[in-house]
Amino acid sequence: MATRTSSRHAAQKAKEAISTSAEPTGKTSKGTKRRASGDEAPQPKKEKTEDIKPDELKKEEVPGTSVDRPVQKTEEASVKTEEAPVKTEEPPEGQASTVKPVESHPEKPQGIEGGLHKSEERENLVPSNILEKGFIYFFFRPRVDVDEPESFGDVARSFFVLRPTALGAEFDNGQDSVEKDASCRLMILPKKKFPTSSREREMGFVEKAGQSMQALHDNFIAGKTYQTSTRGERHTEAARPYAEGVYAITSAPRASHLAYILTIPAELGDVQEDFGLQERGSWIVQSKSPKFPGPPVGQLPKNPEFPPSVLEKFGDLRWVPLQPEFLDYPYSQFLMIGSAQNDLGKAASSMGDKQPKEEEPGQELEKMADEDEHRVDSLQGDATVYEDLGYHAKNYPKVPTTWNA
Repeated sequence: MATRTSSRHAAQKAKEAISTSAEPTGKTSKGTKRRASGDEAPQPKKEKTEDIKPDELKKEEVPGTSVDRPVQKTEEASVKTEEAPVKTEEPPEGQASTVKPVESHPEKPQGIEGGLHKSEERENLVPSNILEKGFIYFFFRPRVDVDEPESFGDVARSFFVLRPTALGAEFDNGQDSVEKDASCRLMILPKKKFPTSSREREMGFVEKAGQSMQALHDNFIAGKTYQTSTRGERHTEAARPYAEGVYAITSAPRASHLAYILTIPAELGDVQEDFGLQERGSWIVQSKSPKFPGPPVGQLPKNPEFPPSVLEKFGDLRWVPLQPEFLDYPYSQFLMIGSAQNDLGKAASSMGDKQPKEEEPGQELEKMADEDEHRVDSLQGDATVYEDLGYHAKNYPKVPTTWNA
């Protein structure tokens, strides 16, 4: 299916095509513009079989990660022509009747979920190996008492937020900022930088799950001032968003992938590159079984409280392909392995396991990114990230692309 685009974006694309080289480099240069709306979905590259063998991985066969979608059932409504009489008790003599009127509960508008439009037609096109899709936000927190970070060394923590949407979610120019009460997950990456090659692998964990962005802001993202016994008053800076985009978690026979396409900022720079992000990319993602201890540097104070139904999916394996439900529990640990940079890699392909009416995962991600770019352009541009997060954009600086050196 061709990606939808406006005449303005088509003209911009033609102008860029004249002024740029026909042979793009393999790496996004600093300060480059994000891809124009309407670009075709990249075809998956022919790659060697993925080597997913961190030290902790076992060689056992990993169960498939396909998730059956719930089938909508239609119930036959029975229409009654007569209402059954309501039996009421007579109040004691001298007392007024206590019969209360039946309260009516307004129904939610059809076709809206999490503040986003959705359609059954769109859901039918989504590939069955897309386990989840939605918005992704990237943050960093400066070191204590560092007001203006001047380099990557001034960063204390790196984390990202996943905000899932319905599989049939879609939005257009008329779509406002996304619903502020939608459920989110806060994911911590202790080593700050995302892996950029198959030789790089980083462990992270779920800090909070099932939280609204407002709750995350109040309890985690906002800065605070505190007293210490040796250094007196100290200040922790508020976490700062440095990118926003769309994401999808896709499944393959022996792996899961987390793929993304950035829509904010409009131009990428040193900040995004230092964190290991490009215009688009993907990682192989694995989940660790709580039955096995992690490495000394990756141990947490407690294990996730997985129910038996989730624990069963790990079997006797230490690592299994990530499934979205594993991320719904705090202290759940995951491994990210670098897979593709400036490309979606194998995450863009259904691996031949799709219905004729379904699109490839890469096509759905491109469509999501194109729609989000139109939405951002019709709102406040890069400042839309603050509106999406429930902040007032005027109280925050521009999304950073370079350090304050």
